[in-house]
Amino acid sequence: MITKIVIFIGVLLLAVLASAKKISDARDLRRRIDNIQRRKSTAPKSVQEMSLRRKKTETKGIAYWLLKPFPDSKRMAILLDNAGSKITPKQFVFRMLIAVVGIILVISFVLGKPILLALPVALIIGIWLPFKILHYKINKMAQAFLRSFPEAIDLIVRGLRSGLPVSESIVQVSTELPEPISSVFTNISNTMKLGVPLEKALLETAKKLELREFYFFTTSVILQRETGGNLSEILNNLSDVLRSRFMMKMKIHAITSEARASALIIGALPFVVAGAVMFLSPKYLLPLIDETGGNQALAVALGMLGLGLWTMNRMARFEI
Repeated sequence: MITKIVIFIGVLLLAVLASAKKISDARDLRRRIDNIQRRKSTAPKSVQEMSLRRKKTETKGIAYWLLKPFPDSKRMAILLDNAGSKITPKQFVFRMLIAVVGIILVISFVLGKPILLALPVALIIGIWLPFKILHYKINKMAQAFLRSFPEAIDLIVRGLRSGLPVSESIVQVSTELPEPISSVFTNISNTMKLGVPLEKALLETAKKLELREFYFFTTSVILQRETGGNLSEILNNLSDVLRSRFMMKMKIHAITSEARASALIIGALPFVVAGAVMFLSPKYLLPLIDETGGNQALAVALGMLGLGLWTMNRMARFEI
């Protein structure tokens, strides 16, 4: 019984670790900017207030730390929007819960397998896989955005050199470039039409996109409006830098393709071999499914395989 509990806790922790959101340097930078902006407004006014805040932080229960890796509703809405999805966070969470419950019911009651096998499979398919697909869509949209972002900056530079203000150049970008550039700059132009300053509109968009390149663009525009200078020359240099960064990322992607292909082959090989063995000798692998010891060995093997694939995936990533 103790072995089952240890295996269950280990697989559960692996699933939670795999589904945790990935904290990037851009996100850390955004949090630092938010902390600096809120420092004056949220600073404690007395020693008593500092003590109350400290006590409130210390009384956070275990539920807070278990749910901390998962995004809240606002964060989930931003992730879904960045992925181009039209569903709401409640619908996304509801579908995950339905998937988890459905998989547990099918494996436990229909197939008659133990809950020790059903729960990890349900967590992986119902929680980890949707988050993985969501992050894949976000990365795909981000790559498409970064591919066209230098062209958008060049269009702004041409508008500035022809005498247009920055706001009008942004409107021009929103109408002349394809998705996903057009939707981002359309959102900025619509926000400015409501009376929001350009600096605040750019900062809100940068927090939403969480792209370091867009932070560079936002910082350049804000500094120029505060201190002065030739914005067209600054943005022209920024466009060249962003093109160089994107080319470097593509080179790194090509160099690490061997490691990623190795991870894919190693990860798929056990399932291919298991499928071939079941086809040639259907009863050979039945102890892994029918017996308790086989279920435990299968759970440990899948957990170790997932941890190895995650480690290889992290080793093949480089930040520029």
